Amino acid sequence: MYTRRGAIVLGLIFASVGVIYLIVQGNGLTMDRGNAALLIILGIAMAFVFSVLVRGSREL
Repeated sequence: MYTRRGAIVLGLIFASVGVIYLIVQGNGLTMDRGNAALLIILGIAMAFVFSVLVRGSREL
């Protein structure tokens, strides 16, 4: 069964991967901040949309 907790965990997984990707790169001019930011935003968006879908649909 899908729950809001599962939606939040899914979003946290993607956001944490984005933060880890940002930290592992280190400092410098070749740092890829854009893709790390997109991963973090993807995690937040997935958690938000999935929680709205779970809340709105009684069949899930």
